Amino acid sequence: MKKLLLLLTAILGGSGLVARAQTDKDLAILKSQSLVVVLKDEEPDKLKKLAKKPGELEAYKSFVANYNALIQELAPKIWQFSPSVEFKHESELAALMKDKGYQHGVFKHDNFTVLQHLGGGAARGGAIYTSESQTAFLLSIISNGTQRTIAPVPMAPGVVRTSDVIFCLKMLQHHLQGRASGKSSGKMTEDGTRLQAKILLLDEAELNGKLSAADIKQVYPFPFQLVPRETIETAIKDADARYACLRILPVSGSMTALVIMDPADGTMLAMSVGGMGLKSGTVVNKGNLNDFARAAGGK
Repeated sequence: MKKLLLLLTAILGGSGLVARAQTDKDLAILKSQSLVVVLKDEEPDKLKKLAKKPGELEAYKSFVANYNALIQELAPKIWQFSPSVEFKHESELAALMKDKGYQHGVFKHDNFTVLQHLGGGAARGGAIYTSESQTAFLLSIISNGTQRTIAPVPMAPGVVRTSDVIFCLKMLQHHLQGRASGKSSGKMTEDGTRLQAKILLLDEAELNGKLSAADIKQVYPFPFQLVPRETIETAIKDADARYACLRILPVSGSMTALVIMDPADGTMLAMSVGGMGLKSGTVVNKGNLNDFARAAGGK
C-alpha cells in the first residue's frame, strides 16, 4: 500500500523530483493570478470524421457542450486556491503562449497518448515501447512562453460526471495547500479512521456481481449502502459529510487505484489496488473492501 501511495504522490507532483524553488514559484503564480479553466472546442477533424455518423456526431457535440456547461458551473464555486477563475477556449491558448509575460495556472481535461519504455536499448537490438491512451485533468503553469504540467489527476475515459470535476478540483487544492503550508511535502496520506463515522456509498454497478450485502458486511463491518450512481453524485455535489464515496483512478492500463474520498473536503480516507478493471465494468472486490476495512480500523 505504501508503494501505491508513493505512486499517486508522484502522479500529483509530490515526488520531490521538482526543485523546491520551482515549486514555490508555481505556487506563487497559482495563489496570485486567476486560474484559467479551459473550455473544449469542437475539433474540425473529429467533426469531419463523424459527418456520416449522425448519432455519434450528436453525442460528440453534446459531450463538448455538457462539459463546458458543467465546468463553468462548478469551477468558480470550488476552486479557492487562486483569487479568481476565468475561462478560455482551447483555441485561445496558443495566443497566450506568445505573451512572454503571461503567468497563470491552467486547468483542463484532456485525452493524450503516453509512450512507455518496456525495456531494451541500442545494446540489445533496439528499445521496445508501447503506447497507452490516457484521460486526465491537468493542472499546468504557463510562464515565459512555455507550459508545464505540474499535477495530472487520472480519470476513467468517457463521460465526465459532476463528481469527477468536484473531486479533481478538491484533490488538487488539498495537495497544493499541503505544499504551500510548509507542513507537508504534498505526499498523499490516508485518514481511514474517519470512515467509522461515515456511511460508505458503493455504486451497485461497480461491484463484483457475486458480492451481496451480506458478503460485504463480512469484510467491511462499518456502515455502508449499495446505491445507484445518482445517489453518489448527489452526495458529492452537496458535499455531504455523512458519507464517504469511492473514486476510481486509472493509474495505468494495468493498474487501477480505488480511493475513498470524503465529499465534504476531498481528502483521501482509504485506498486499494484495483479489482477486475475498468473494461470489465466491475471494479470492486472483496480484497478492496478488506483494504478499506483495515484503513478504517487504523491498520
